[in-house]
Amino acid sequence: MQKKLFCCLSVVFLIFNSCANEEYNPSENTILPKILKTIYPTYSEGNYDTNFIYDGNKIVSIKNKYDKREYEYEGNHIVRETVYSFYKGEEIKSSETLFTYENDKLKTAAKFANVQAAKYTYSYNNDGSITKETYDLDIDTGEEIKRTGKEVITIINGNIVKSEYNREDDNDVVSILKYEYDTNKNAFKNIIGLNLLLDQFRLDYETSLASNNNMKLYYVRNIQEPSSSIIYEPHWFKMEYEYNKKGYPIKKAISDYTEEVKEINEYIY
Repeated sequence: MQKKLFCCLSVVFLIFNSCANEEYNPSENTILPKILKTIYPTYSEGNYDTNFIYDGNKIVSIKNKYDKREYEYEGNHIVRETVYSFYKGEEIKSSETLFTYENDKLKTAAKFANVQAAKYTYSYNNDGSITKETYDLDIDTGEEIKRTGKEVITIINGNIVKSEYNREDDNDVVSILKYEYDTNKNAFKNIIGLNLLLDQFRLDYETSLASNNNMKLYYVRNIQEPSSSIIYEPHWFKMEYEYNKKGYPIKKAISDYTEEVKEINEYIY
């Protein structure tokens, strides 16, 4: 009898210990940011938290003191983003973006904001680059008017490393944006469908949320023809990170060309 009791207790202990190990050692794909703290070193009154709500690994909503974003899925694809702004304690719908896909790749993003609307189309080139074109939409008639400029996006290892925008207008300016990354894991990489949104998903000035790794340098250079009447100066931002044991960022410091830290982000999982 004692031997049987001992065996039963041993089995219970093993099950409990196994469950405990699962609890304190979560699988890789369950790591998701719950809170993103934004801190301004020289302006503490502007600090705020952004909260993330999930259904499993699908993003449901993102909310801070400025706005709330809600998401809808079809299968593993994000098909709708609705943004609400806060004004005098009230929620006001400010924009809605509808996404379509083809062969598991983003095909179009149509954004409706108040009386303005635009559609972005993505085509995938043989060299691996992506051409993005923009159309202005007439909400009343549905007419699409194609803008003259176009953007070519280059992605390597799941990261946008270059974006070249040719305005093709009277200013004769080509804007080249280059991005450099670390080799660690992006805090948002486990959100289902986020990587397919390319440059369509961002929070404030954060532009690397859909990438595999963490952006460490963002550089903008404008190439101007002699006929251009506008003067552009190059600018850049640098990001430095602290990581947890699993290689996910827990803190990011953002500085500009003056080398002064302008913003700090802290990640809570």
